[in-house]
This record gives sequence, structure tokens and C-alpha cells, in this order.
Amino acid sequence: MGNVIAWYSRQLLLARRSGDEQRLEELKARRQECVEDQNRLRTAGPDEIARIAAVYAARLKELEASEAQPES
Repeated sequence: MGNVIAWYSRQLLLARRSGDEQRLEELKARRQECVEDQNRLRTAGPDEIARIAAVYAARLKELEASEAQPES
């Protein structure tokens, strides 16, 4: 989960530098969702923790793969 939050943080920095306000807002919202999920882990049971971990492992792979592909 921390890696996904870090990915969004890096992308936020790039969006700020480029002045892409729409992308910036989208990234802020998605990063906030991650922070909220991270907070939920404090009270989650083992099954929920495993589910969230799997979701974030898959999301990180998708984000890294999208970064490697040129945008169309």
C-alpha cells in the first residue's frame, strides 16, 4: 500500500509541475482513497487485510505497467 501511495505522490508532483489540473485532481482523489484504506487497516480483520493487500499489489502492477506504456 505504501508503494501505491508513493506512486501517486510522485505522479502528483509531476502533474503540479506540468500544470495539469485535471490530472492533479484525479491523482489527489485516488491518493486519498489509499490513505483511507490504510487507516481502515487498523481495525480490519485478517481476511480484510489480505483482501486489501491483494488489491493494492494488483494496483501497483497496473500503475507501473501504465507508466511504462506511452500515453495515446
